[in-house]
Amino acid sequence: MPIDFLTPAERDRLNRFPDPIPDEDLRVFFTLSDREMQEVQKQRGAPNQLGFALQLCALRYLGFAPDDGSATPGAAVTFLAQQVGVPAAALATYGTRIHTRTTHFQQVQASLGFRPALPLDVAALTVWLVERALEHDTPTLLLQLACDKLRQDQIVRPGITRVERWVAAAREEAHSETLRRLTPLLTTDQHAWLETLLVPEAGLRRTRLAWLRQEAVSHAASQILLTLERIRFLIDAGVPQWTLTALPPNRVKWLAQAGWRATPQQLQRMPIVRRYPMLLAVLHQALHHHTDIAVELSDQCLWASYTDARQELEAFRKTSARATNETLVLFQKLGEVLLDTAVDDTAVRAVSFARVPEAVLRAAVEETAGLMRPRPDAAIDFFGKRYSYFRQFVPAWLRALTFSAQDSAHPVLQAVHTIRTLDEAPTPRPVPKETSLAIVTNPWRPYIREAEGTMSRRYYELCALWQLRSALRSGDIWVAHSRRYADPATSLIPLTDWPHRRPEVIRQTGTPGAGAQRLQEREAE
Repeated sequence: MPIDFLTPAERDRLNRFPDPIPDEDLRVFFTLSDREMQEVQKQRGAPNQLGFALQLCALRYLGFAPDDGSATPGAAVTFLAQQVGVPAAALATYGTRIHTRTTHFQQVQASLGFRPALPLDVAALTVWLVERALEHDTPTLLLQLACDKLRQDQIVRPGITRVERWVAAAREEAHSETLRRLTPLLTTDQHAWLETLLVPEAGLRRTRLAWLRQEAVSHAASQILLTLERIRFLIDAGVPQWTLTALPPNRVKWLAQAGWRATPQQLQRMPIVRRYPMLLAVLHQALHHHTDIAVELSDQCLWASYTDARQELEAFRKTSARATNETLVLFQKLGEVLLDTAVDDTAVRAVSFARVPEAVLRAAVEETAGLMRPRPDAAIDFFGKRYSYFRQFVPAWLRALTFSAQDSAHPVLQAVHTIRTLDEAPTPRPVPKETSLAIVTNPWRPYIREAEGTMSRRYYELCALWQLRSALRSGDIWVAHSRRYADPATSLIPLTDWPHRRPEVIRQTGTPGAGAQRLQEREAE
C-alpha cells in the first residue's frame, strides 16, 4: 500500500492557509480577545505584533502555523492589522530571525493550551484512526479527520508527510483488524471454497464470482430464474448465516464495492488479509442485491403484464363497438314488440321472430355473452391469460424468498402459504374450498368463484401475487436478506440499544425525557 498518497500540489495546499478564507472563519478564528490582545501588545514593534497575532490565529484555525507567512491571504492580514492597529505591510519584515518565530510560536502554544505530539499521543491517534479507517477507507478523508482530531485535542499538527504516513499505517492496520474480526467465519474449508470462486468452471465458462456478479438484463421469466439460481447458490453456501456485524456497515459496503469491481485475477493477487474479507463482503452483499433484484423483476413483470392486459381491454372495447351497436338495434326491435299493446301476448314470440329471425337472435345472445364485462372492469380476464407465463418462475420465486410481516396471520402470507402447499403437491390440486378470501377484492371476486362453489386456482394465485406486490411496496410485508424490501424496524434503533442511546437522542433532539410532557407538546402542536 502506498505511504505517500498526496500529490505535491495537495501537500502544498495543506501546508498553508486556504485562499480565500471564508468570512465566517475570519470572524470566529481571527478575532482577538482582550487577553490575546494584551499578549500581542507585549511584543516589540509592529512586525512582531502582527506576526505573533497571525501565528496565534493560525494555530487556532489550522492546528499549526505555516512557515511562509507571506502566503497568508490579504483579507486575514488586513483583518488582524486593523485589530492590532499596525499597517498590514509590516508582516513583510516579520521573522527575519528564525529564533523570533520559534519563540513566538512557543508562547502561542502556551497561550492556547496546545502542545507538541508525544509518542503516547501518536499511539492514541493511530488507534483512533484505525477505527475511522474501518468505516472510511478514503485516505484523504482520513487525513482530514486526523488533522481535525489533533486540533480538537490541542496537539500541534506535525509535518503533513508524517500525518500522511500515520494514515497509511492506520489503513494497513484496518485490513489486519478486518481479517481478525472475521476469523470465526474463515475456517480452513471456507478458505478452500472461497478460492474456488476465483477459478473458471467448465460448465459456466467463467468463474463463479463473475457469474454471481452478472446482472439481469430484463424482467423476462428466464432472467428471473437466473437471479433465483444465484440466490439459491448463496443460500446453499450458508451465506445467510454469516454474521458481519463485527465490522462497521460502511466497512462491509466498501469491501463489497471494491471486490465487486475487482477482477478474479486482481483478487487472486491480493494478500489474504484483503482477499478473504473482500470475498465474504461481496457474497454477503450479493445475496441482498440479488434478493432485491428478484423482487424488483417480479414487480416489473406483473406490472408490465397488467399494462398489456389493460391495452388489450381497450383494443377489445374498440373492436366490439360495432357489435354492441348491432345488439342495441336488435334490443330496440324486441322492445318495440313487447311494448306494443296491439300485439297479443300469445303472438309476441311469433312477431318477435318475424322481426328478428331466431338464428340471428341466438347468434346475438352468444356474442353478447362475450361482450359483457364485470363491474368494475379491471381487465383481469386478459391478465389471467398470462398465468402460464407467470408459472414459469413463480414456484421457484416463492421457494427462494422468505416473506414476513408484523402479524404472522397476515392474509397475504396465508395466501402465499396456500400457493406453496399446492405447488408442493405431487399432482395438480385445486384451491381448497375453505381457503380464506380475505385478500380478494371486488374486481377479482367474479373470476375466483366458479360453479359449485369451487375456486379458480389461476385467478386466486394471480390475485395473491398482485396483493403481495402491493404489500411489499407498502412495507406491510418484507423479505429476508433484502435491503430495499427489508423490515422497516431495521431502520430504527434496536430496542436492546435504546436504553443507553436514549439520553443522547434526547440531548441531540432537544426533546423532554418525560413521555407525558412530550405527548402534551405534540398535542399542542
